[in-house]
Amino acid sequence: MKIIKEIKISDNGFVFNSNTGDSFSLNSTGLELIQLISQEKEIEEIKEVFTTRFDLDELTFEKDFYEFCSLLKLHGIIARESTSEFN
Repeated sequence: MKIIKEIKISDNGFVFNSNTGDSFSLNSTGLELIQLISQEKEIEEIKEVFTTRFDLDELTFEKDFYEFCSLLKLHGIIARESTSEFN
């Protein structure tokens, strides 16, 4: 999955979509997630970072990650690359 090119992300968690004019604020966890996504890290790499740092089990991470990504998709922040990705 990729962040669409019109999305700008500040270092303090402000996300701006220049196509729509929409803006969003992320907390530090959301900012770290979106930064890793923008670096095109694989989910396994992201999972390793978060399960280690926050002492999360894999199931909890995956649930929260896919929920976050669904919100990003809903707001036009990420583009789906294949039909096999989440809805």
